[in-house]
Amino acid sequence: MITRITIAFCAALTLDACANTPTATEADYGNSVASLVKAQTADPATLSNPSAEPVTGVDPDYATKVIEAMRGSVAKPAEVKQPIEIRVGGQE
Repeated sequence: MITRITIAFCAALTLDACANTPTATEADYGNSVASLVKAQTADPATLSNPSAEPVTGVDPDYATKVIEAMRGSVAKPAEVKQPIEIRVGGQE
């Protein structure tokens, strides 16, 4: 009887310790999203004081670079039309 109580007590203490100690991931939760938003913001001052005005334009040099990057990363149609080969085990 005392053995069961001791085991139950130790299990309860172990679970309580695990529940109260945040893991490294839990301690850093949300920081990656916040850093991405900050990195993608053209004017970081707007994060703390956002404007109520709608966006009416874009920087033409920035837009040109974005379009060139998007067009440059598209796969070539000839490469896409190649047949798909699935090899199982030692088949050649």
